[in-house]
Amino acid sequence: MAKKFKVLVIGSGGREFAFLRKLLWSDDVYVHVAPGLSGMLYFLNEEVLGRVKLYPEVKATNIRAICQLAQEIMPDLIIIGPDDPIALGLTDELLALGLKVFGFTKSAGRLESSKWFCKDVYKHCGLPSAPATLIATARQAKGEIIRLAMQGLPVVIKCDGLALGKGVVIVPLDHPDYWGEIERQVRLMFDPQKPLGFQAEKVLLEYRYPMLNEWSAMHLLGPNQIAVPLMPTKDHKLLDGKNTGGMGIVTPAPGFSMSDMSNRNCHVNVLRCHMQMVYGTELCGILYEGLNRMMGVDYCVEVNARGGDPETQGQLEFLLGVPLHELLLGIVEGDTQIASRVIMPQNQFLVGVVMASKGYPGDYSAQLGKEISFPGYSSQQFFPMCFPSGLTFTDGKLRISGGRVLMVVGTGPTLSAARKAAYDRVGQVKHDGALVWRNDIGLES
Repeated sequence: MAKKFKVLVIGSGGREFAFLRKLLWSDDVYVHVAPGLSGMLYFLNEEVLGRVKLYPEVKATNIRAICQLAQEIMPDLIIIGPDDPIALGLTDELLALGLKVFGFTKSAGRLESSKWFCKDVYKHCGLPSAPATLIATARQAKGEIIRLAMQGLPVVIKCDGLALGKGVVIVPLDHPDYWGEIERQVRLMFDPQKPLGFQAEKVLLEYRYPMLNEWSAMHLLGPNQIAVPLMPTKDHKLLDGKNTGGMGIVTPAPGFSMSDMSNRNCHVNVLRCHMQMVYGTELCGILYEGLNRMMGVDYCVEVNARGGDPETQGQLEFLLGVPLHELLLGIVEGDTQIASRVIMPQNQFLVGVVMASKGYPGDYSAQLGKEISFPGYSSQQFFPMCFPSGLTFTDGKLRISGGRVLMVVGTGPTLSAARKAAYDRVGQVKHDGALVWRNDIGLES
């Protein structure tokens, strides 16, 4: 009998379910998820449920509780999904206990937890990124906005720190009072009453590139300069003109290939060398870059110190040739041969459509607790490519518990075939009008 391989996954969303789902492909892997999401259990077949345990009482940001849990479980590997635990230094605490962790340290996590720090690093590395101005007060913002308005430079407003996924505001260019609305949104970010759900200490006004050729690059990084580039992906942020968490993905991103990822890896190596030499920080985990290609140059407009959501859900499906737990453990341990075992499928496309609560990204409280179902689904087999992120499963019923509720996925030998499969599955979800989604994922590509 094979030795049990224990993994502790930190998080509770669709990204963490993607790790869980992929890990369970190996019969000897047992997965503990803290806090997890009860809706995850609905999408697992009975055969694997015995190898899964959720810890809903252990929050992802409770560093002490997670460390205590890790000492009780003594996992062979820990995977950190969300950004907040990384920013709080969870990886550092777990490493101090002698545990093996796939996730950035607090120092490395500054690439996401401080957008201005990230801008400075990219500048010193000579890596193209969107120009920006740092604003420390709402009063300072007024003068800067006047200057930008006179130059006619459109901007994106970004909270410098983490903001529960709500820290980016994009004002429509056709807004009747564009610059007035920019100023109002900046004031809201600084407001101590937290009308946006957070209070910013600093705000960036970043140049807004035309969104013509966007794509995202993700790399699995580890010691000894290990880098495993994943498939290029196209994300879709907007819903009804409002900025959201990702509302859908296309993998691979149309017009991009693994050769683009190889080229991007050269830039990432410059970045990781800079972080090592200047800050003494090793990058071990997932580096996500949101990019915009113009005239052959990729400008970085977003950096995450963890896997994108929902990009990770699609990326892991294209990761073949080596079991996920072996790959990530090999990366953490600095095995320079592990990357050579990875196989990427050819002539395969994936389209993911996120279904969100009606009202999202605004007030969706009226949908909370409503039931959704999948007529004809049997738990005897893996549910085909569905990633829950805002669902509870109690008393045999699935109920809405968040803004982004789930992502359904379709695959196929062509983009059009994958898109059809995805939207066919969207049509199979019974929700009585409680869910909304974009109808154009993969269409404009």
